[in-house]
Amino acid sequence: MTTKARDKKNQLIEATIDLFAKEGFWNTSTARISKHAGVATGTLFNYFPSKEALIDAVYLHLKLEMKAFITPGYPADEGTGACIAHVWRRYAEWGVHSPVHYQLLEQLRLSNLVSQQIEDRLMEEIGFMHELIETARQQGLFGEVSLEFAGALIHATVTATINVALAHQLTGPALQKHIAQGLSVLWTGIQPSK
Repeated sequence: MTTKARDKKNQLIEATIDLFAKEGFWNTSTARISKHAGVATGTLFNYFPSKEALIDAVYLHLKLEMKAFITPGYPADEGTGACIAHVWRRYAEWGVHSPVHYQLLEQLRLSNLVSQQIEDRLMEEIGFMHELIETARQQGLFGEVSLEFAGALIHATVTATINVALAHQLTGPALQKHIAQGLSVLWTGIQPSK
């Protein structure tokens, strides 16, 4: 794909993100996306054969954006607990700093509109996060909590942390304190009782 074609594709994805976030993916037509991106409707279909393919592309784009935000500074040599804390903290920071993208990612995650093909590709791209949770469970960091329940608790605490931070427009030290409190709640709730 040429640079011009890649730029056009990214322009369409960004226009889609903007409209999906403002109007919802159910209410946004491909004609509206094309107009918002400043291209002919036929141009959109040169890159995405269907609205479903566009939804997949948007979801993949958001997940990879989130991964790119999370991975710098990943403490691979510091143990499983430190790695989980890093991913959790960085995800919370990404959600607060990119609220439109975070909220749309959450909507798409719950929509059941993303294809299995994209879900499989993402397992290759960000599967390390799932492996990290499994490793933590095997090491006893989560006590008797199942892998599914551990994942749900991690997601619930980070989502609550992001949503409260956004609602109160937290920034700077107040945001960092809030994120630290959220992470503490996760560890308190998920670690085995002594």
